[in-house]
Amino acid sequence: MKRALACMASLLFMVACGQTPSVGDDPAMITVFGAIDAPRSRGIGDPETEPLFSQYGLVFEDAAELSWQQLAGLDQYTVEVDFPSGGPMRRFSGPLLRDVMDLVDPQADEIVVTALDGYQRQLALMTLDAHDVMLAIRLDDRPLSVGGLGPAMVVWPRGDDPVLSGMPDDDWVWGVFAIEVRNGLPRYAP
Repeated sequence: MKRALACMASLLFMVACGQTPSVGDDPAMITVFGAIDAPRSRGIGDPETEPLFSQYGLVFEDAAELSWQQLAGLDQYTVEVDFPSGGPMRRFSGPLLRDVMDLVDPQADEIVVTALDGYQRQLALMTLDAHDVMLAIRLDDRPLSVGGLGPAMVVWPRGDDPVLSGMPDDDWVWGVFAIEVRNGLPRYAP
């Protein structure tokens, strides 16, 4: 456990200083699990060495892990947008979330994005297809850092997409570390 914490602290220091890990030091940044048809790069979550997964009820037998370099290797997009809503304009960049999901070949209709603080949001995959929703990995050309908005953040182009104009920040998830792919539950309709 101490060794894992030391490795994570070293990685976080590198990212906070604007350095990107070398290929040999490219640990998982985002764990994607559930209804995916992609090579699984890891096994079952271990509650003793991965307490956030168990703390937030994220249970999986296997999962795909995505590294910073994998995300940075996808087509990168930039959006200048107010965050928080009505606040200063910020420049986020990273891959589109639909491109990230294409890496794992989702076999369901929604995702649940989980942040380091336990905040979760359900997002329909069709919404990601309809809008250029980003999984930002940089803010003002610097990698997002843990302790800030990182390691990754769901960013919506509300300034460029008229449908999203004035949207609240509820679906802007920062500190993203896990994504579950699942079928949406039927919703009550009167």
